[in-house]
Order: sequence, then C-alpha cells, then structure tokens
Amino acid sequence: MWLLIGCETRQPAKVAEKPLAPQAVLPMPDPDTTDYTSSQHGALTYRANRDTLILLGRRRYWLQISQTADSTKPVDYGPTRVVGRHFAAPSDSVWQQHQVRGYDGSYRFVLRDSTHQRVIFRQQLHKKDLLPAAPAETITVGDPEFYYLGYSSGLQALLFLVEIGIPNSDVGHRAALLLDARSGQVRALRDAGSATFEATDCEPQVSPDGQAVLTCADELLRAGRPPFSLRRPHAEVRATRFLTDTTLLAVYAFGDYRPRKPEPELSDAGPSNDPTITAGFYLPDEEFVSTPAQEQAANAFVLGTSGHVLGKFHFTNWGMGEMDYNLPRYFLAATRTYYFFNDRKTLILLPKASPSRIIERPLKTLPKFRPPQRPQEVSFTLLNDFGQEEFTFYVDKTQPQAIRVQRRKRD
Repeated sequence: MWLLIGCETRQPAKVAEKPLAPQAVLPMPDPDTTDYTSSQHGALTYRANRDTLILLGRRRYWLQISQTADSTKPVDYGPTRVVGRHFAAPSDSVWQQHQVRGYDGSYRFVLRDSTHQRVIFRQQLHKKDLLPAAPAETITVGDPEFYYLGYSSGLQALLFLVEIGIPNSDVGHRAALLLDARSGQVRALRDAGSATFEATDCEPQVSPDGQAVLTCADELLRAGRPPFSLRRPHAEVRATRFLTDTTLLAVYAFGDYRPRKPEPELSDAGPSNDPTITAGFYLPDEEFVSTPAQEQAANAFVLGTSGHVLGKFHFTNWGMGEMDYNLPRYFLAATRTYYFFNDRKTLILLPKASPSRIIERPLKTLPKFRPPQRPQEVSFTLLNDFGQEEFTFYVDKTQPQAIRVQRRKRD
C-alpha cells in the first residue's frame, strides 16, 4: 500500500524557448587524454541547497537545488521487506502489518541566467514523482539527495543523480533524472540500480560530446533517436562506461533467475522486530544462476552509440567486489589506452583511438618486472577478484603493448 497525503507536483513556469547563446569559451581538456571510464568524470560536486554556476553549452547559468521535509504530510507504505521497525507507522503498533512511515519532501530546481535576473525554469517534485525509479519502501522513509551531473546539448537537458537510502543503514538506491533545459519538465526518470549491494559499475553520465545520456544499467538516451536498451535476454548488466564520444563498454553476467533453494538458517522471517533496526536482511525468493557455458561466453561488449556491437571479449574479474561490481581498470594518458585486468590471466587493452581493436595480453607472456623502473615506463596497480593479490604493470609510454608485470600477495 502506498499512501500520500496532500502531495502535489507544481507545474513548471512557462518560459519562452530561446537558443542557448554562446558566451566565453572555456579551455577544455584534451579528449584523447581524458579517462571517460573514471567515476570522477562528471564529479558529484553540485549538491542540494547550493547556488552553483554551471555551463549549458558555452553559456553560464545559476542552478539551485533545494529540498525540504514536511512533517505534516506523512507517507505510509507496507508491507515492507527491508525497512525495519524503527520506521513503524503509528497505526501498526504491534508491528504485524509491517507498515512504515516517512514524510513527504519538496525538491525544487531553479535555473537562472548568469545575472540571476531571469528565471529559465522552476520545477518542483515530491516523493511520489520518484516512484518509477526506486523501491517504494526506500522512497517512503528516505531523504533523496540530488546531484547535478552535466548537460546534454543533444537532448537539451540537465542530468541529475538521485540517491535514495534508508537512513542509518547501508541500503541505498540510485536513479537518473533528466530535466528539460528550457522548461524544467521531467524528460526521463530511470532506475539506476542499487547504490550498495550488487551495485553495477556505472553512473548516469552525459556522453563526452553531449549527444547521449547513459542512465546507468538500463538504457542509452540519444539525440534524434529512440532510446537504446542495454538489457539483453538471459543476462544482467554488471558495468557500463563510456569509452569515447561514440563508444561505450557494457559487461554482463549471463544466466537466469531460479527459485532459491530453502535455507532454514537464513529464512526470510520478515523485517526485524527490533525497534532500533532501520534496515533488515532478507533473502530474495529467486537467485541468479549461470551455466558453465554462460560463464565462459564473451560477456564484455564494445558498443557504438548506434547500438552496434563493435567488439567483444570475456571478462571475469571484479576487483574488490565484495558488495558491488567493480571493473579493475586504468587509463594511461601517455599511451591513450584503457587497460582492463581480467583476473590472473589477461590484461586487455582498448586503444582510445579505436576501442573496437581489442588487444589481449596473457599475463604469462608478459616479462616479469625486475628493478629498476625504466625512464620511459609508467606504472599502475590493479587487484584481482576480491583483492587477494595485486599486480603492478610497467608500461612503456612509447609502446602501449610493451608491459612488464610484478605480482604480490596482499595481507
């Protein structure tokens, strides 16, 4: 049950549509030496309740995001499976219906011109507006936070990351929100997956050239084209990252969900009766199962933003992925090459100039590192699955494939 009391969504102010006229051109980093797979690309520095100067194209604007909670507007949900009794609704005094209560919030977005004089748009959202993109029970008790990620010139829209978590817990969810740059209307609101347990290695991201938006594990939104779904039959997305303006990497696990075998010691007995618990543990009714053939299939795809497969390889290493999925990788600006570490067996090279030219270097063929490090070498360290070992690679800056390797056990 989802109950909202007195919640309304304010319509955005109507403004005349005008082109985003250029002003001063700011220096841009060399695209050939920029790591587009980095989780710091589009750094999350624009937060709520802060007036921030941003660039839409080449023109400056002031963006303000503010949010307030309203204790006069309770929001109830039930029955919950994760949220604990700490948030029990007053009507569920004996905690039998597993009803929880939170309070509505108001989330306002205001875009003004660089002089602060002209309002381009105003938009206001409430919790009910976020329902398509995250679990209802998490939205009910959570306090969403909004981060501005960037501007898509092709879609003429502002991209935001929405983080929604159960307070005082490690359970959280992410969503991608796209607002029209002229009217503030919601152009897209997409589920971006878990922010903690089994989170994919991706972030909502504007493509480097501004012509597309990656909503994370769900789809690619493109200017002048219909959305391209990243989902595949009999598969789950584990990672998605842009490589260049027009290419991205998508990594999958192949398999299907099957009914979970009973585990009495870990049976789902419902949310904890402990009033101090904010989020409890439960086992889903199904589990993801892969066959040996599926585990050996090529599961990493270099895709064009057109949707075509440009290349593929097999990938198994998830770094320190105890809770989430993490692609061990390094971008070496000196060689303009992405290096992906495929566990103990292979180092995979994707040249930025041509990511479809996949180069696989088996570790057993790489010379072992013996000091000293050579003047033309640059080193970086990557971990194997669960971080049990670390591998330091020494790459000749003048020859991307000239690599020496040093292997160490970790404590």
